[in-house]
Amino acid sequence: MKHRFCAAALAAVLLLSAAPLSPAASAAFSDAEGTWAAEVIEKAEGYGLMNGYPDGTFGVGKELTRGEFVAVLCRMFGWDAASPGAPSFSDCPASHWAYSYVETALAHGVMDAGGAFRPEDYISREEMAVMLVRALGYGTLAQSLSGLELPFDDITDNRGYIAIAYDIGMITGVAGAGGQLKFLPRDSATREEAAAMLVRVYERYTSKLDWLHGFYAFSSYSQIDLTASMDAVSVGWARMEYDPAAGPVLNSSRTNGNDWVRPDDPTPATDYWDARSLPYNLNVYASAGDSIPLPDGTTTSTVAAVTGTPEVRAQAVAALAAASTDYAGLTIDFEGLKGDTIKLNYVTFLKELDAVLPQGKTLYVCVQPDTWYTGFDYRGIGEAADKVILMAHDYQWTSVPDSYVGTTNTDSPVTPFASVYEALRDLTDPATGVADRSKLALQISFGSAGFHVDGEDRLLETTIYHPAPSTLALRLAQPDTQVVYSEEFRNPCALYTTEDGSRYKVWYENEQSVLDKVALARMFGITGVSLWRIGNIPADGTYDVWSALLTQR
Repeated sequence: MKHRFCAAALAAVLLLSAAPLSPAASAAFSDAEGTWAAEVIEKAEGYGLMNGYPDGTFGVGKELTRGEFVAVLCRMFGWDAASPGAPSFSDCPASHWAYSYVETALAHGVMDAGGAFRPEDYISREEMAVMLVRALGYGTLAQSLSGLELPFDDITDNRGYIAIAYDIGMITGVAGAGGQLKFLPRDSATREEAAAMLVRVYERYTSKLDWLHGFYAFSSYSQIDLTASMDAVSVGWARMEYDPAAGPVLNSSRTNGNDWVRPDDPTPATDYWDARSLPYNLNVYASAGDSIPLPDGTTTSTVAAVTGTPEVRAQAVAALAAASTDYAGLTIDFEGLKGDTIKLNYVTFLKELDAVLPQGKTLYVCVQPDTWYTGFDYRGIGEAADKVILMAHDYQWTSVPDSYVGTTNTDSPVTPFASVYEALRDLTDPATGVADRSKLALQISFGSAGFHVDGEDRLLETTIYHPAPSTLALRLAQPDTQVVYSEEFRNPCALYTTEDGSRYKVWYENEQSVLDKVALARMFGITGVSLWRIGNIPADGTYDVWSALLTQR
């Protein structure tokens, strides 16, 4: 049987509030005044997470039991109450006050069934962190992150859980002897410690997207109406090039095989945005992976050449500043950066550009995960930029070994959840990441990775197919198409058959995978999203990521 928790039961445990989950003014608790926890205690009550005692105290210094904590979790997440006929734990029968809370938490994966739950035992700091991470739905993710480094030297168990709790601001630790940060995992948690943890998580968990950005580039006009619901647009109408004789060149034409072309008549788009006061930046692409021959017989890349010396930087900066006059600002998309030299030069370049941009012009910068691309100084880039867009996508294979043919090894998700997590973790690192998280946006791309398979899902060839969202929408509408959502990767995989009888397995992005990543970004304090690209956004009745995103506003 399932039912909603009643207000009387919540009041009975003196932990939960029937008030709406929004900040509310309340009289200070007498035992909290003047303590470090006064503000978070007031927020915990205002959000309806925890309540005080009838004598006007909160219970500062009192330890929290395991049963009390799961009751708080049930209220925080608004779970429907579960009351199974048979108890799942030997020490929490149906007659126990916490029975329904414990069973509900179990149903949502907060803990595993079997043995004793110990509802009256005081909860430890480690148990509280693990339960809350699992309540957020990140248990599988935590198990895959056990190898991450931690700032604490007193953690031996549940390392992935503690890593998540620390990374998303759930826990902060305490300074030990010699300045080493301690977590004190076995210590009991007090009510005010629980309040602090819950408030930090609740505020991020319930946050909304406050900045939605889209790239307008190739074949985008068909979806220009979607931009009316965006906060900013970047137009992909320029590529930075380097000529050893002429220096840096900003190219908006089709010469030199350039795809980043300004339309002959951009006014249908620009008039649309001007009429809606929608700012649009000029996006400038450049590569650090190309090869430009130099007169001395060596080679360089565009990004290395443009950022490498003060003289060339000055030329590039001047060209960019001049180009910005017709736009709200610039979006710099220099990709493929690797190594310490280019890392230093690139930040210098961006700071020099920021210094000369006309007043009121914005500077957005795209960055790639530093797992492979080590030339992005997130901290320095964040100091120069108004927005930093993390391109944590396109993780799928670029090639398939011949030895995979005939096997079922076709796991090539476009955005494996653990990889996106680590990219967000690096971008927000307290020492080396962007300091101001309000500048950050996670980019969503609608790429795909498809494989030709037989009836037993065995790979038939090494070719990787990349069906467009429009093609996927048609295939997803087929009645025989099967979609499986991977809990490990948080990506969907569609199995469909074409008209000639061929069978394909395709990894892609859908509503669930995008919302999972947006929710994860919010837990890192990131409330901006960028979309690559307009014209390619699934917005069909049967395949509609766009509408799902708008629910997060």
